Amino acid sequence: MRAPAISEIGHVAVRVRDLAAAEEFATSLVGLQVTDRTADEVWLTHGACHHSLHYIRADEDALDHVGLVAPDSESIGEIRQRVDAAGLQTLDDGPLGPGVEDGFTFQDAEGFAFEIYSRMTRVEPSFTTVAVRPRRFGHVNFFPRDAARMQKVLIDVLDFRISDTAGEHGAFLRCNVDHHGIGVFPGPGLLHHYAWELPTMVEVAAIADYVDARGQSTLWGPMRHGIGRNIATYVREPSGLVVEFYSDMERIYDDTLHVPGHWDVEQGHKWLSLWAVHTVPDDFMEMGLPPAKRASSA
Repeated sequence: MRAPAISEIGHVAVRVRDLAAAEEFATSLVGLQVTDRTADEVWLTHGACHHSLHYIRADEDALDHVGLVAPDSESIGEIRQRVDAAGLQTLDDGPLGPGVEDGFTFQDAEGFAFEIYSRMTRVEPSFTTVAVRPRRFGHVNFFPRDAARMQKVLIDVLDFRISDTAGEHGAFLRCNVDHHGIGVFPGPGLLHHYAWELPTMVEVAAIADYVDARGQSTLWGPMRHGIGRNIATYVREPSGLVVEFYSDMERIYDDTLHVPGHWDVEQGHKWLSLWAVHTVPDDFMEMGLPPAKRASSA
């Protein structure tokens, strides 16, 4: 029996109008290090991979693509066949830029692009500060117009499994033992947030202190979510995209034993926060970035 086609969430690439502000946020607050740059692009890492975040100077703030890691080249070939069979559009037959060594990129019906790859160049960043930095890139949450359609692509084409559902059409899906690698809820057609895993809740609280030290405020949290049970706090990067910092997420080690639960969002706050009533901030669910407009899009 083959392993699932996707093994982890690798990176996110964002088009930004203010490249300098985006880089400052990523290096000063998140704790990332630049590994590569051109006049209009910068690649940053949290560890040994070439990049886990990629910024591209543009006339619009938008999601360029999400990078998903396959276990091997055979898995990439299988995904490519499924993409073609599902009638999805391939955008590029090779890597999109430096660092990624194999793979291809496709987009779904709403224009969200996914770069599929199995190999990324290793780097040796010299982190010179003791500031908090992520343990790894964790997950992304989409608010597409057709949530059921995106979930079907993730399940049928990429082997994601549903961990829990919420509301009428929302779902959290996993590609490994983490409770979720991608969340999908109906919305205005945006990537709502991407997330960094920190070692413990101490570092999650430290991020909130760093935000305060910059004269700013967190959007929401810290709190412990009911779905996924991760301790989380949210901030907003200069592009408008929401960034989550979290620790202590639920893990599912046996797919055969797990039965997805359902959370009714109308029956209390516990699915959002187990600790206390946390009102969702005004406009929080409308935040995020649309997929980038591409010349090859239908």
